[in-house]
Amino acid sequence: MKLHDGKDRKILLAEFGMICVALFWGMGFVAGKFVLEDMGPFDLMGYRYGLAFLTMLILSVRHYKFMTKKTLYSGALIGILMFIGNMVQTYGLQFTTPGKQTFIICTYTVIIPLLSWIVFREKIPANMIAAAAIAFVGIALLTLQDDLSVNFGDALTFVFALVFSVQVIIIGRLAGELDPFMFALSQMGTCAVFSVAASFLFGEGLSFEALTSMSFSASLGMIELVFFNTVFAFVVQTVCQRIVPAHHIAILMSTETVFGTFFAVTLAGEVFTGRMTIGCVLMFTSLIVSNITLDGKARS
Repeated sequence: MKLHDGKDRKILLAEFGMICVALFWGMGFVAGKFVLEDMGPFDLMGYRYGLAFLTMLILSVRHYKFMTKKTLYSGALIGILMFIGNMVQTYGLQFTTPGKQTFIICTYTVIIPLLSWIVFREKIPANMIAAAAIAFVGIALLTLQDDLSVNFGDALTFVFALVFSVQVIIIGRLAGELDPFMFALSQMGTCAVFSVAASFLFGEGLSFEALTSMSFSASLGMIELVFFNTVFAFVVQTVCQRIVPAHHIAILMSTETVFGTFFAVTLAGEVFTGRMTIGCVLMFTSLIVSNITLDGKARS
């Protein structure tokens, strides 16, 4: 894209920001797997969002004056969805692999336009229908067992993809009207309250001793989840969705699957079977098809 003015440059930087977000999200699957070796999913969520919220409190000091009721309520709604979605995803990660999770979650690139049609009656192009069919077959190859049963972790991961899609649609509708720091702070604050409560109710509860006794790999995983996957990612996502055209968001976020697979293979030593590889190829195909118009050109 040729840079004609400051607006083009601003869009280009925002798109780069979304790719950075996708990188840290892709890394988060392996990071979460490492942390789960030392603690349960409820405690992981409690530490992750509790520490992220405290970090955001410090970073957002100069933005407190921009907090409004709409920002608080909107952020609380997203925060509840964050808790439900990430709790399901984190719990499901115990029963599946990082690589499979990142591919299943990438179905949001198809789910988002489908939900937009259901809720806002936006017309679905023929390529989206084809992409949904291809993605369905790909998910089946990735998730179905030999007896055609579905892995529990894979099913939970798909639920997360649905919840995340709703979250993206709502953020896209509200981000331009709200201060990004206060919006992100209210999201994390709400998610942190539920996550910490869940840790004490269903987990071991939070303690400084448990946090400092983690293995080196689990500690690095927690750092990635708190500061990069959560604080950085959600602030940048909120800012970029104010700038990047809506139809580009799903394309940029879909690069999460590439990063997720790369880290699953290089850091977690994951090996894909032949059937799973075919499923992954079909998932990539669905991403391409979902972003190509009838004239054969990629959407821009």
